[in-house]
Amino acid sequence: MRFLILLAQGPNWKTDVALHNQPFMPEHAVYVQQAFDKGDIILAGPFMDFSGGAVVLDSETEEDALAFAENDPAVKNGIFTFSLKEWGFRMSKFENLNPKYGQEYINIKHKHQKELGIL
Repeated sequence: MRFLILLAQGPNWKTDVALHNQPFMPEHAVYVQQAFDKGDIILAGPFMDFSGGAVVLDSETEEDALAFAENDPAVKNGIFTFSLKEWGFRMSKFENLNPKYGQEYINIKHKHQKELGIL
């Protein structure tokens, strides 16, 4: 299962302090690095406006993904809050998944939407 963890500024975020200088950021970086080294992390990093970041995580269960997010040192110490979403990916260069959506897909969906009375 693949999950998206969105990290946002938490209640203990220090205003006027850069993201990389926030308390517990070195511990956060090492924590994520260790999961990356085990092969659990697909992508991770800060947003370019440095308001937070995201982690794309492969996990056996939602409970494991939740435990990973909750045990992040920056989360545990209120620097970040998080939201967790299971990702139902359809396109992926990593897995070479390409649904090849095109006009036929649009036609099928429009037909169904007309039957539902929403188009």
